[in-house]
Amino acid sequence: MRRLVAVFLLLALLAPLAAMAGWTDGSGKPIPDSESMRSNGDFLVQLIVTPDEVEVRKAWSTSSRTPALRTTDSVGRGVSSSAMLILRGCAPNAIGQCDVVVEFFVVTPGGKRVPAGGGPLWTSEPPAATLVLGSASLNFGFGATDEVGLYSVQAKVTDRIGRRTLELSRPLRLE
Repeated sequence: MRRLVAVFLLLALLAPLAAMAGWTDGSGKPIPDSESMRSNGDFLVQLIVTPDEVEVRKAWSTSSRTPALRTTDSVGRGVSSSAMLILRGCAPNAIGQCDVVVEFFVVTPGGKRVPAGGGPLWTSEPPAATLVLGSASLNFGFGATDEVGLYSVQAKVTDRIGRRTLELSRPLRLE
């Protein structure tokens, strides 16, 4: 009987979180998923491309609120950029730790999907109420032989404990 009461109380406590599932704007209104912002219940991930990963990580670590981030949708040859992920709501294991991983891909203007690395994205306690900046990123640049045109940076993010996968993409023009 105690277990039944405990389960009921847990469900009652989690019900408000279910109502908060998905992206919302500053006033709490729902924002629909997009190619670069996906959700599955309370698991949310956003893919950004920035010309300065160091600046983004510094702004993120020194701000008490989600900082304004410098992002880009176009790059030039010889300019380094980074794809980064912001997330919330991963499921914890028995010791309270998440296990979220990412695989990155780049799709060329010709449609070729090229694996671009990956790794652990979040392996700490779940960021249930706030957004966090994931630890893995994709650093890339384009050289003289790379085709000019529209590329796509893709991320396949998997919450291994919650058994949820979100696939995100962001267009990036090489000029």
